[in-house]
Amino acid sequence: GNRDFRFCSNKSGKEMSGVFPINIIRFILLLLAQVMFFSNIYAHPLLDVYIYPIFILSLPFNTPRWLLMILSLIMGLSVDFFLGSLGMHGAAALLLGFLRPNLVSIITPKGADFEINPNIYVQGFMWFTTYYSVAYLVLLGSYFCIESWGFYNLFWLIIKILLSTTTSILLSIFILYLFTTDKRRRHT
Repeated sequence: GNRDFRFCSNKSGKEMSGVFPINIIRFILLLLAQVMFFSNIYAHPLLDVYIYPIFILSLPFNTPRWLLMILSLIMGLSVDFFLGSLGMHGAAALLLGFLRPNLVSIITPKGADFEINPNIYVQGFMWFTTYYSVAYLVLLGSYFCIESWGFYNLFWLIIKILLSTTTSILLSIFILYLFTTDKRRRHT
């Protein structure tokens, strides 16, 4: 069922109108960083680094599921276009976009008071680590299963999922700390 957590929006219309351009810029920068840099890192055959899911996971909590799925698919297919991966990122990103509202609902404590946008400083390190861990396991687990056309050589598939997920989470959280402003609410 739906968990009882509230979204606190003290933002004016002017501040809310800034959400769209910020997400366009985030989309472009993460896509460029992914296809021009992170997809060209060949540290080990069992290790791939993905940061583009930050876009999907950073969209406002109140984004309707249908829009979340469309934006996730567009991001995934954009990565596919540049990497020549035939819709595999699109499928995995679409699955993540579909599951994200349930994931947020499951890991959010009942009665939690969150801002509209995910913010590592507001939700905290542990919440974000859990959020990103489950999300990346879903995305990379589905992507690598599609890429390998099944569960052939299951041991190496699991190792690749775990190594790539761990590395991608660490890098993503580092990027969040680097580029997210500290918007903790002041309790007066």
